[in-house]
Amino acid sequence: MPHAPKPLPDQWKIHLHTAHNLTILTLIDADGVHRHITFAPLTPTGTKDRTLEALGEITEPELQARAQQLIDTFYERTATAQANADAFGAAVPDLRQLLNRLSSTAPSGQTSLTRATLTVDDDTLTVVLTVTATGPAAATLLALTHRWPRPTDPPADGADGVTQDLDTHGNLTLRLDQTHAEQFLTWFRTQP
Repeated sequence: MPHAPKPLPDQWKIHLHTAHNLTILTLIDADGVHRHITFAPLTPTGTKDRTLEALGEITEPELQARAQQLIDTFYERTATAQANADAFGAAVPDLRQLLNRLSSTAPSGQTSLTRATLTVDDDTLTVVLTVTATGPAAATLLALTHRWPRPTDPPADGADGVTQDLDTHGNLTLRLDQTHAEQFLTWFRTQP
């Protein structure tokens, strides 16, 4: 059974920009932020650059179909990102307490900072945990990650979901994909 077409969100627009025989369709939110983009090859002759407030304003059937696909893909990506965020929240229900504890891992009385942030990866639509630490907190975080028992076999694609960057000033940035963030925080929960 086919799904009903998704509507253009309220106060959102679609901008059409032609370049040679290609049309770039950009979904723009109510604040003017570009939210998603797609392309339509073989643009009909005479297609003009324009910004539209309704799908019905697109008279070319091929472009209207691509615009609908743009909207549908945006909704699908949003649903996938939400499902991944919900799964992360279910796997780490005490997230706030763990992040607060992680942020306070600096040695007592030292001028240092540990900050943890969560984002969603634009490509995979999964949660990413980024922890940055400065001063003595960087050494503490590095020691913590070395104690963390994670699989030692590198995956076939060469990316293990964990990256560490220690700059020349001694600042450490640790980036964990969703799976590794869940594993790390679950392990960290049991640490003294």
